[in-house]
Amino acid sequence: MPLPVPPRAAHILLAEDDPIQAAIITHLLQQEGYHVDAFGALEAIRTAIRAAQADLVILDRMLPDGDGCVLCQELKEDPATHGVPVILLTMRDSVEERVEGLRRGADDYIAKPFEPAELLARVHSVLRMLALQRELAEQADELARKNAALQEAQARLVRSERLAAIGEIGLAIRHEINNPLSAIVGFTDLLLTQTDATDAVHVKLEAIKRCSLRIRDVVRRLEHIEDDRTVEYVDGIQMTDLGASGPTTPP
Repeated sequence: MPLPVPPRAAHILLAEDDPIQAAIITHLLQQEGYHVDAFGALEAIRTAIRAAQADLVILDRMLPDGDGCVLCQELKEDPATHGVPVILLTMRDSVEERVEGLRRGADDYIAKPFEPAELLARVHSVLRMLALQRELAEQADELARKNAALQEAQARLVRSERLAAIGEIGLAIRHEINNPLSAIVGFTDLLLTQTDATDAVHVKLEAIKRCSLRIRDVVRRLEHIEDDRTVEYVDGIQMTDLGASGPTTPP
């Protein structure tokens, strides 16, 4: 995969109290097409960072109101700015200085005096890494969206197959049950018409008929299920909700 190209109009914030150094760095970066805002103190650039989204922060280690390394650590510890890359500038190029800056979260370290080509190369490298991180984040988001869509499609497929299976079962049950059930309902109606039946027998026959018709209604509902909602049958056990399957049929 080709490396991503850093944004040509990247927004760079520079903290440098030496006006000549600040002018040189600003000029070099602007020639490359970068948008640069320069500040001479930590508090000023801290305010600017909070006000605008920067693509890169270049901090001098020694500023009138503090150490740029401290601000670097603040940025890396703040969830809102921890992803903003930081390059530290310093006159002190000892191993201890570089190690301290890197431990506090700096993404790169440039010693003064610097070669213009080296400064631009390091800025380009850091911004290229930022572009890569953003590209990977976009790909991860796209993958997450596609995965969510796939899971939704799978859920719809499972639901469709489940409803189809229930419908097939309903047809089979209806085919096997309808004949004997019709016989029960028919003989019950015939017995209810007999005038010599006692009231108690009539009550029992009416109960048999109601239960038979209920069975027939449930079987018919199985064929017309349009939603796979479930209800709790007993603790921890779900069953298909036939209550909203569709209209009941008259006896």
